[in-house]
Amino acid sequence: MRPKLLIVAVLVLAAGGAFWWWQSAAHRQSIAIAALPPAPPVEGVHPALREELDAAEKKAHSLTDAPAGLADLALLYHANGYLEEAMSCYTALAELQPREARWPHLHATILAGYGEVEAAISLWQRTVALAPDYLPARLRLGDAALKANDLATAKSAYEGALKQSPDDPYAQLGLARLDLEAGRDSAARPRLEAIVRQTNYQLGYDLIVSLYERTGELQRAAAIRGAAKASGAYRDPPDPWADALMEKCYDSYRIAISAGAIARTGDTATALRLLERAVALAPNDVSAHFQLGSLFLQTGRLDAARDRFARCTTLAPDFSDGWSNLSETLAKMGDHQGAARALAAGLSNCPTSPGLHLLRARRLREAGRNEEAIAAYTYSIQLRPHEPPTYLELGNLLISLGRVDEGIQQMRDALALDPADPHALTVMAFQTISLGDRAEADQWLNRIAQQPRASASAFQQLQDLYRKKFGAPASIKR
Repeated sequence: MRPKLLIVAVLVLAAGGAFWWWQSAAHRQSIAIAALPPAPPVEGVHPALREELDAAEKKAHSLTDAPAGLADLALLYHANGYLEEAMSCYTALAELQPREARWPHLHATILAGYGEVEAAISLWQRTVALAPDYLPARLRLGDAALKANDLATAKSAYEGALKQSPDDPYAQLGLARLDLEAGRDSAARPRLEAIVRQTNYQLGYDLIVSLYERTGELQRAAAIRGAAKASGAYRDPPDPWADALMEKCYDSYRIAISAGAIARTGDTATALRLLERAVALAPNDVSAHFQLGSLFLQTGRLDAARDRFARCTTLAPDFSDGWSNLSETLAKMGDHQGAARALAAGLSNCPTSPGLHLLRARRLREAGRNEEAIAAYTYSIQLRPHEPPTYLELGNLLISLGRVDEGIQQMRDALALDPADPHALTVMAFQTISLGDRAEADQWLNRIAQQPRASASAFQQLQDLYRKKFGAPASIKR
């Protein structure tokens, strides 16, 4: 081919390629623009969020960055509670980026929240097809299918999750629920017992209580209820794609709630980052400072924890938990004079705080000022009579001082509030064994045997003491 003809051919191909690219980009741009929802009202919107929304919308109108701009808008809308607007963007993104699994997943979470389970299932099936290794999508698919009574889809989703993660408690819980739905109690039972052990009763406790009640194991059911009270409520499975939305949220309260949930999964780095964002967005929000300080304290960053709690006392001098945590943090740092000053200042600002009087009682007990400590414990109980731990501490102190009958009464008072409290049960068992009351000792030991929160080593020590005292093992009903 002659050089001139070759040049012409190259130019024609280049022009054709450029025209194809322009057509493709213009098509993507038109899809993005058509999906843009009306902007939310400016009133009440955080200024920084307004700026981000404006920038994302401008990008969505551009020829080169329209899909990226629409993605930014979708995440901003979703993170800040504009769910209809977010779904409009996700629908278009599914067309623009059909291989991106995040869009159907996040869209499905909104639909499921609205109760549109069938539509959510379809989107999660699409997500699993695109990202088969993303475990949260399989778990959410299983839960949605179970809710829709699509048991075959639910079973497939949970079994697929277990192939990826054989010990996943959420998938095991899903299969246990399927067993219960089908009346297979004998299959559900070992699975549920493993789940509650693995998760410390955060998962499965309600189902296992019902199962034990159906089989007549009422004491064991009551003990599980006590364990559930101590462990807290059900936690959703970690979902990094959904959790990442908080990085774009401008509501400090929602960020703090999400950070707390993430911290409970063990991801303290992400939780800390989110809480620092919450504090930056709302520097006068006492709860955000307090939660951040508590996480610093939990992770051993005492200087940072002290600063957050001190800020709480400045922002809200009547917030007793700020003073008590500041005092305890200073004590951990070895600044006992500072801890004493913080406690005194807290009591001055919050004279009827049961928590501060409880802390004062502990300090007095540690200093050997036992009569003053007893008075402080008693006053704390008067202020807040429904908290078993204060009775327990006062009971222990009285027993250590030889005032056994008074101490035992405090243990009984604690058990009246929480019949499954393992410490009070252990003290009662120890006392009845020591006094040689075998019938009473048998009753207390059997109550402990049914209590999942009880220490296995402490229970074994009590059985050894029983055998030594009475010359025979205790009669434990399992």
